[in-house]
Amino acid sequence: MNTRVRAALFDLGGVILHFRGNGRAEAEKKVGLPPGTLRRLAYKEAFALANYGVYTHQEWLEAVRRDLVAAFGPRAGAAVEVWAKDPGELDEEAVTVLKAVRAQGIQVGILTNNTSGLVEDLARLGFDAFDTLINSADIGVIKPSPVSYRLAVEAMGVPAEEIFFTDDNHTNVIAARHVGLCAVDFVSVPRLVEDFAACGVTLPLSMPDTEGEPRA
Repeated sequence: MNTRVRAALFDLGGVILHFRGNGRAEAEKKVGLPPGTLRRLAYKEAFALANYGVYTHQEWLEAVRRDLVAAFGPRAGAAVEVWAKDPGELDEEAVTVLKAVRAQGIQVGILTNNTSGLVEDLARLGFDAFDTLINSADIGVIKPSPVSYRLAVEAMGVPAEEIFFTDDNHTNVIAARHVGLCAVDFVSVPRLVEDFAACGVTLPLSMPDTEGEPRA
């Protein structure tokens, strides 16, 4: 890779933010649901509609509640409030990279497939180490659609070929490259630092050698 990087776009889930399932497990235990119930019921049609911005975040949660009540009775609906309190966990090493990139004077953006509840979750986590947030629920289109990347490029105000992008989903990386972004697969934080260096952005960071280890 050899390009001038003026902006950097990061995927969120699986790169910056990780969901370990703690909130789901706590909710299931609280109301006596079989382990894995929320994972099985929550990420279906209503979740897809929430990612497109058709449903609000709350409408998605209410759809999950209805499914829980229908399958397990009225008490099961209380699992939603417990589960919804879990905003995920920030990867502090990845956040350090974001901050180091911004310190180089490079604009940082987040491009994510998410629901309308994202801003509230990020506020709860205290995460604001970015300049631009491009959320699928706001733009009405999800990765890997080329439209999502073109809207992100427009929001960043920088030519596509001068934008670095990373995602843990290889299909999303291929799509970003097709639009012209300098896109790389997210493997690990140390590898990400190396990828930035390959694009001419040297970050003054010392990271443990964990390449190849799972991040989520």
